[in-house]
Amino acid sequence: MEEESSRPNIIFLLADDQRDNSFGGMGHPFVKTPHVDRLLKSSVRFKNAYIAEPVCSPSRVSLFTGMHERVHGVGFTSSYQLTEAQWAQAYPKLLRDAGYHTGFVGKFGVEYYAFRGKAKEKFDFWWAHDGWTKFFPKDFQSPSTKPYHRAEENQITAIMGEATESFFDGLPADKPFCLSVSLNVPHGSQVTSMYPDYPDWRRMTRPANENPKLKGHPIFDQLYRDIEVEIPEETGLDPYRFIPKFIMDQDRGRKNQVYPYAYTRPTALEHHIRYYQTITGVDAMIGKLMASLKFRGLAENTIIIYASDHGVLMGEYGMGGKSLLYDLASKIPCFIYDPRLPKHRQGVTSAKLVSSLDITRTILDYADVPAMDFMDGKSLRPLMLNDAAFWRDELFLESLYTGRDNPFQEGIRTDSWKYIRMYDGVVSYKESDLDFSSRKPEFEMLFDLNADPAEKNNLIAQMESSELLRDLRKKCAVQSEALNQRREEFKVATVTESR
Repeated sequence: MEEESSRPNIIFLLADDQRDNSFGGMGHPFVKTPHVDRLLKSSVRFKNAYIAEPVCSPSRVSLFTGMHERVHGVGFTSSYQLTEAQWAQAYPKLLRDAGYHTGFVGKFGVEYYAFRGKAKEKFDFWWAHDGWTKFFPKDFQSPSTKPYHRAEENQITAIMGEATESFFDGLPADKPFCLSVSLNVPHGSQVTSMYPDYPDWRRMTRPANENPKLKGHPIFDQLYRDIEVEIPEETGLDPYRFIPKFIMDQDRGRKNQVYPYAYTRPTALEHHIRYYQTITGVDAMIGKLMASLKFRGLAENTIIIYASDHGVLMGEYGMGGKSLLYDLASKIPCFIYDPRLPKHRQGVTSAKLVSSLDITRTILDYADVPAMDFMDGKSLRPLMLNDAAFWRDELFLESLYTGRDNPFQEGIRTDSWKYIRMYDGVVSYKESDLDFSSRKPEFEMLFDLNADPAEKNNLIAQMESSELLRDLRKKCAVQSEALNQRREEFKVATVTESR
């Protein structure tokens, strides 16, 4: 193992519900993110990065463990919980065991499954919560126990920035650190609670800046309210044109109960404004983070990795929300800042196919900690230095969340094509429910990503007899069955190691 002084510090920033291309430096037409844009100019961005599980908690378990949900078995609608034996193979535990000072700030998001009341024992520094904290946390206190009252301070992103400062204040002099910061924004529960004082907090029928707490705020008052924000053309239209009702019934939880603000043009407009305001709020926090690293003399040896737990639909296809394998829901912003990167690699954008499972491997690689046997993914460090490095040419995608009438989904993404197949879902699924080898898909989608990057023209019918479709179906089936086998092997190994 490398000498302690040469091992870099690592900060992993994870947004919530942030779709790709939502920073100014990634090409967004109006969002203001000057600090992230500056950071991108010194980073490597991965523009084809996909979350392994495009729904909240399963994606986080996958990031911790480096495994697909099908392997680790922990999801909103699975039958299992995260175990101590599994946590022993998660990156925070592995780094802590290897001498890193570890911290967690923000939305832990996996206590539904395990560690209730004990998660803080898993880190050297803990300033976190489970579930969804409101935009204005009532009676919230900082790590120093000093309550916040001013509007510009009493919002969760700024408070989380304060928590990172407390982590830095307590750093030991003789250890590298790994800090995981799990942001609450731009998640829908955050943007809805910017104006919470009316009966149905999930609806956005009033501008958030009517809330007196936001008056005069440089971000959350008037920003983006004086420009023409474009709303998706399908907003409020029939979602069953894209995914038929027999495979996913929008009215059974998704449309009317969960994402109603994405189904009418007025509420979708307010959602878009608040959504991008909170991203600018994240940018402000990152600006302060970078200034603090420089002030503390940590900037030259600290790696920063940025990603999101998934994307989100905001009216596209007549839908809202996540858990689908469309790019808007499963593709994420992803970049890595390494201050030691050669000049010719700074500001580079890679088109390689990247999985969130690669992030877990990358964190371990930077820390010079061996990955566990059952981790999927590949370290991104070779691509940081050379985009011509040997890499994958296809990526397996899955979404096993079956609540709200969502189906089981799996698919293959290549450089030009995306194939998706769906099966009726089972809540509290077990291993046998994920064996699709003898089942015919209930619905399939095929997209030519070069001709149709918005994924609106399903080519399944016209490509039915093509060699391309046969090949993609076969590749999907092979990887699906391989993961099922990998899960069985992991279960046996985990039980053996925990004895």
